[in-house]
Amino acid sequence: MREWMHILLFAGCASLLGFGVSSDIRAQDSGLRAMHVRAPEFPPPSSPAAQTIAGPGIPSPQALPPTATISPSGPGGMATSPSGIQPVGGPPNAIRGVTWINSPPLTMKELRGKVVMIDFWDYTCINCIRTFPENKKLWDRYHRYGFVLIGVEDAEFSSAAPVERAREAVKRFGLPYPNVVDADFQIWNAYANHFWPNVFLIDAYGYIRYNHPGEGAENEIERAIQELLKEARPGQEFPGSNSLTADADASAPGCGGATTPEMYVGDWSGRGVLANPEGYHDHKTVEYSRQDTVEDGRVSLAGRWETARDGMIYRGKHKGDEPGEDRAILEYHARELYSVMNLARGRETRLYVMQDGKYLTAGNKGADVEIDSKGRSYIEVRTPRMYYLVQNSHFGSHRVELYPAADGLMINSFTFGNDCQTDFEHL
Repeated sequence: MREWMHILLFAGCASLLGFGVSSDIRAQDSGLRAMHVRAPEFPPPSSPAAQTIAGPGIPSPQALPPTATISPSGPGGMATSPSGIQPVGGPPNAIRGVTWINSPPLTMKELRGKVVMIDFWDYTCINCIRTFPENKKLWDRYHRYGFVLIGVEDAEFSSAAPVERAREAVKRFGLPYPNVVDADFQIWNAYANHFWPNVFLIDAYGYIRYNHPGEGAENEIERAIQELLKEARPGQEFPGSNSLTADADASAPGCGGATTPEMYVGDWSGRGVLANPEGYHDHKTVEYSRQDTVEDGRVSLAGRWETARDGMIYRGKHKGDEPGEDRAILEYHARELYSVMNLARGRETRLYVMQDGKYLTAGNKGADVEIDSKGRSYIEVRTPRMYYLVQNSHFGSHRVELYPAADGLMINSFTFGNDCQTDFEHL
């Protein structure tokens, strides 16, 4: 991403925390932002959403001015919540509190003397998923030296909000460290967060020392962890296997370039990419006319679709296991294509997938795609999550058509990866 945009994005996040320490915030060549601010305390489990958990002067996101929007699939990628709007996964009037996974409830007071990394994530976010291998490596290397990694799960889409979804995701991705489901966005608000993923490093005295929103800077984050551990325990040494190298650059010439930005299929706080002239109609079903010409980064629908809270639900007639004329069409440029999908009726639904007028093959299908006896590529959508649709051999521009076989399928969003964003577990 452009440096000016990265600086603006950070100013919209860290300096507006109300910390009043602008002289202590300085840009690092690595992309880390140095800070010296007392870390907010975790809320107790099952506490009301209205409980104040941060000190005075720390505004909620509703009080923050607009921030820059960064393509989540590009270098330093992240998903962003609209400024001034709480992500749909956490209704503002809900009273659910926080739930800990892989750990009893923790407090910053109890963690004094340890170096803590707070990682805001969501299991439907490709930018977060691509950071999980690095997180697990950090946990494995440093938890024995007094390092604690805490994942804070905040659901971007309402279908991902239930706690059991987060439990399933922690198990599926094999995250061994403590995680806390922040159902009411209390921790999110305490850090005035706007991004998935977003990392905060806290020293042994309970002060936030570094912040990094988005992907990247893996080695610089690890170097900062080593620095804070050595501060806590002077003379601390680490194995030679923990040597650091230069961070990979997802914007390098060999990566294929920047991908299509994240595409919200529903009218997600005014950021929807629907190309049809019929437009969005909240909670209503509309017969959409097929648009054969679709711009890159836009979605065209054909058939009966309902505008839901954070996606579009197919409401056509049941077709069994056969693709019909109804479809969703998108144009994109990337190497890999992913989609967050849900089941409005709660039953398994088949979705046929074609790219550039052909069914996918073993050479370009995503990890979740199967091929039937007739050579047709499809996905069985069984649970709300991010699905791996297409895994091309190289970066390029493509047209994808998705054919739902039964009503009740909800499509939330599409995200992408370039040639340097494929080396992670496609789980």
